[in-house]
Amino acid sequence: MRLENCFNFHDFRRLAKQRLPGPIFNYIDGAADDETTYRRNTAAFEDCDLLPSILRGVGDVDMSVTVMGQKLATPFYCSPTALQRLFHHDGERAVAAAAGKFGTMFGVSSLGTVSLEEARRISQGPQAYQFYFHKDRGLNREMMARAKQAGVNVMMLTVDSITGGNRERDKRTGFAIPFKLTIAGMAQFAMKPAWGINYLTHENSACRSSTPTSTWAAASCRSAATSPRCSTRR
Repeated sequence: MRLENCFNFHDFRRLAKQRLPGPIFNYIDGAADDETTYRRNTAAFEDCDLLPSILRGVGDVDMSVTVMGQKLATPFYCSPTALQRLFHHDGERAVAAAAGKFGTMFGVSSLGTVSLEEARRISQGPQAYQFYFHKDRGLNREMMARAKQAGVNVMMLTVDSITGGNRERDKRTGFAIPFKLTIAGMAQFAMKPAWGINYLTHENSACRSSTPTSTWAAASCRSAATSPRCSTRR
């Protein structure tokens, strides 16, 4: 399958599964425990109907909405997602650029792979920062100050990650915290050599958005185990 053959979400998912090593695909695609809530959340979209306005004309279509005080040109935005440059070497750079192009909000993850400042330079549209509250109050103040200085418009306080989700897919491959690949996980990387070549021939994808100091980096990387996007869905 090639990109030009993708016409909907399911096509893109199949392409990602085809190209990414299993541990990485499961990190973005998987959820916690039996993934029951994950399936219910996905199925819930099938209950939503799009009701067109008949005989209204299409000369001046306005889909804009206001979300968290930010005027968006579209009724959706890009939620914070960790480690995006593991999935593709452009990662947050591509998503931020797309969000800016279509006038919607870009969510900056605490476990991002580009800096807050770089994401802000790429897109001048609204941006939201996913904020984890740490025991170190000084670290919290530093994180918030850096986000504000970078020009982030909205702070999203993560409140559903008191403990990490039981991500069974990740445990089977060792793509978890602490990171320790199993033989099965290593074999899946070996079966997708194109990903490894791409990774090695592009800039390193280490955590960057939350790294003004080594302390902040360590604290933010520990948050991977409790990412709301990747850990708490069941």
